[in-house]
Amino acid sequence: MYTTEPTDCAFPDIDLLTRHTEVEEDGILTGPKATGALTFCERKAYYKKLRAAVHEQYKPANVYQHILADRMADCIWRAERYAFFEAAALNFQIQRQWDNTNELVPKASSGVHALQGWLTMDPAQRKSLQEALKLEERYWRRHRVLAAELRLVQRLYPN
Repeated sequence: MYTTEPTDCAFPDIDLLTRHTEVEEDGILTGPKATGALTFCERKAYYKKLRAAVHEQYKPANVYQHILADRMADCIWRAERYAFFEAAALNFQIQRQWDNTNELVPKASSGVHALQGWLTMDPAQRKSLQEALKLEERYWRRHRVLAAELRLVQRLYPN
C-alpha cells in the first residue's frame, strides 16, 4: 500500500491513476480520517489547513456546529477545485492554440488568447466548462447558506 502523499494533478494519466488507487488503511479514500472532499491526487495537508482555518474563524462549540464547519470547508474546497478545473482546461486549450492565435492576431493579448482558446473548443468541452462554472457557483452559494446557519445556531445556542 502507498503511504507517500500523491502530487496535485488536474488530469491524471492512467499510470498515476493506477498507482494511487490503493491507499493505506487510514488513507485519503478509506479509514476513519477519510474525507469525501478529497480525490486521490489532491494534497490532504492543504485541505487540513483550509478546514482548520474555517474552524478557527467560526469556533464551533458542539458537534452540530463542527459538522456545519466541516461542510463549509468541503464547499470551499470543491468550489476551488472547479475553479482550478476551469483554469487548467482553458490553459491547456490556449497552449494548443497559441501559435495559431499569434498568426491571426500578432502580439495578441492574454484576453485574445483566452477567447481564441474558448472559441476553438468543441461544444462538449465548452459545455463541460460551463457545467464546472455552475457547480462552482452552487458550492459558493451552499457555503454562504451554511455560514449563515452556523452563525444563527451560534447566536441561538451560545456555549
